[in-house]
Amino acid sequence: MLKFYRAWTHVLHVLIGLQFFLAGYGAIGSGSPDESFSLHIMNGRVIAVVALLGILFAALARAGGKLVGMSAGVLGLVLLQSVIALVSVAGTTPGQIIFGFHAINALMIMGLAEASGRLAKQLIEDRKPTPTEAAPATA
Repeated sequence: MLKFYRAWTHVLHVLIGLQFFLAGYGAIGSGSPDESFSLHIMNGRVIAVVALLGILFAALARAGGKLVGMSAGVLGLVLLQSVIALVSVAGTTPGQIIFGFHAINALMIMGLAEASGRLAKQLIEDRKPTPTEAAPATA
């Protein structure tokens, strides 16, 4: 299950990369902001579902509280993205400053998702039997 979790983090990474593309696509869109960013918003919801399932998969992998906590942290940061977008008031300086944290938080999501994938990889390596454990002892 831990290998599945690691693969799941790869899915999350692809969606995050796509999210950055869709943010740029929406920024230069010719329609209203709601139309221009509709794909970005929809993909953000998919990321939230994938992050939520990541918590479940980390728990099922019995990898410990650290990995489950990191997975929950990813979901928390994803949810914070929506809060930042809702709180910032478009066209105002404070709103633009608040919305600037949307990009910083996105980088934090990417970093924490990467760290959880690396931890899963390390746990997989740690669970591999050593050569002395794999070979039966001869007497």
